[in-house]
Amino acid sequence: MAKQRVITLLTDFGTSDHYVAAMKGVMLAVMPEATLVDITHELPPGDILAGAFVLAQALPHFPPGTVHCVVVDPTVGTDRRALAAVYGGQTVVFPDNGVITLVNRSRPLEAIAVVRDERYFLSSGLSSTFHGRDLFAPVAAHLAAGLGVERLGPQPENITLLELPEPQRRGDAEVLGQVLHVDRFGNLISNIPATMLGAPVESDRPCEVFCGDRPAGPLRPTYAVVERGQPLALINSMGLVEVAVNGGSAAEHFGAGVGAEIRVRLA
Repeated sequence: MAKQRVITLLTDFGTSDHYVAAMKGVMLAVMPEATLVDITHELPPGDILAGAFVLAQALPHFPPGTVHCVVVDPTVGTDRRALAAVYGGQTVVFPDNGVITLVNRSRPLEAIAVVRDERYFLSSGLSSTFHGRDLFAPVAAHLAAGLGVERLGPQPENITLLELPEPQRRGDAEVLGQVLHVDRFGNLISNIPATMLGAPVESDRPCEVFCGDRPAGPLRPTYAVVERGQPLALINSMGLVEVAVNGGSAAEHFGAGVGAEIRVRLA
């Protein structure tokens, strides 16, 4: 029996239309023994940063050799490039629009190519509006079947990356960051890593967290240590400072979203 290879799918297509199923069908036609895993298809339409964040959080938990097919592609059909890259033993096929930014920051780049060889595209041709089906899906399946990235095309001189500010430490008194992602619970996930705060992640910290000018409270170990409906801050499972509301939405409570200021005032 052929060894199964994992291919993940990450898109903004939703699940009410045929788009995801068509991509999976194309993949299975190339590699019937593939294991297909949905990361999510519920990204906000065209939200490249959300795609970058979700990919960076999911990718480290997959085994070596996994191929990730990422289609958040608001400029499909234009001259934007399609790329395939190997990061730390896993391969990502993606549009060159910045969706790779956070993976590129966190994992070693081992190989990269512009996807040009049309032999690995869907045989019926390339549409101008559905490269997920016609390009990304078949290329991902060929890579999972053993195709080398270098066979797809030339190495690019550069890639498109999102310009995302880094969290800043202001002396010994404060760390300033911003909301990087809002999850389905309305939790405000910041770009401030626990390592910038200098205390064990499992303990309460002698510090105060603010969303803009409004206090979220000291860092807590988990959500349910405050009353339902009350705000709190914690270090989440990703090792990042998060502002939340127990049983509610911090995004609604604070009227905040991606880009909102998060401050940690250190004792």
